[in-house]
Amino acid sequence: MAMMPLQASESDFFPAAVRGWVLDPEAEVYRRDNLYEYIDGASELYISYGFGKLFTRRYQRAGQPEITADLFDMGGPGSAFGIFAHSQEDPGKEIGQDSEYLDGLLRFWQGRYYVSLLCSPETPESRLALMELGRRLAEKIPSAASRPRALSLLPPTGLLAASIRFFQHHAWQNTYIFVSSENVLDIGPDCEAILAKYDQGEQRPVVLLVLYADRAIAKRAFASLCSLFNFPVNGGEAVESADKKYFAAVLEKRIVAAVWHGAGAEQALELLSALQKTMTAFEN
Repeated sequence: MAMMPLQASESDFFPAAVRGWVLDPEAEVYRRDNLYEYIDGASELYISYGFGKLFTRRYQRAGQPEITADLFDMGGPGSAFGIFAHSQEDPGKEIGQDSEYLDGLLRFWQGRYYVSLLCSPETPESRLALMELGRRLAEKIPSAASRPRALSLLPPTGLLAASIRFFQHHAWQNTYIFVSSENVLDIGPDCEAILAKYDQGEQRPVVLLVLYADRAIAKRAFASLCSLFNFPVNGGEAVESADKKYFAAVLEKRIVAAVWHGAGAEQALELLSALQKTMTAFEN
């Protein structure tokens, strides 16, 4: 851990006081090589999303629990959104570009920054302070950035928004279904990968979408996926995967999409057809 003054741009984000909580003058700054000292066991998650630096500040108020303010510079808006969405349960838009509050923890993202504000145990006063601190930080953080373009490829009907996961590292391709322990889809920083679930009554099919930098990479990844699941490259049908779910996939432009559905082949192809419509309309 390094105790040091922040750069003027980041130090200006933190208000000197909020509802009686006063900012501690000491700032903790962590980078990729020592992030584990602060969040041992979770540092690899942040690093896989492109983590750059963490600025930690603390607020004190007599008779109240401490507030810890963590400002993660994730390097870009895609990474900031991705780390936020990785554990989202019921996101809203009250603060920043997306936010979520639960039991003394306020999380939000804006621009290239992901912010976590924690006060435990929660008190009525601390909840008000956390919300005000979040709003004031959001006012200081550079203006909102565009969301990942691949999000627009998800058909809205039945989409469970809280299930959306965005990533650019293959480690997270197995979040809902097991694809492979290897990077068979060539997922990396130059592509946008999304996992999401859909509500279809008793079923919760899983969709995987990957937007690549060019069609050649997408075509290669699609062939690899088809080989892995014994799926015909020309598509048009659904096959039963090892986990007893029906699998279907399609390649369109520079996008690969796949569906895993427990109900049957027809339902898998129906959802894939909806995906293909958004993919066809997508402008490169």
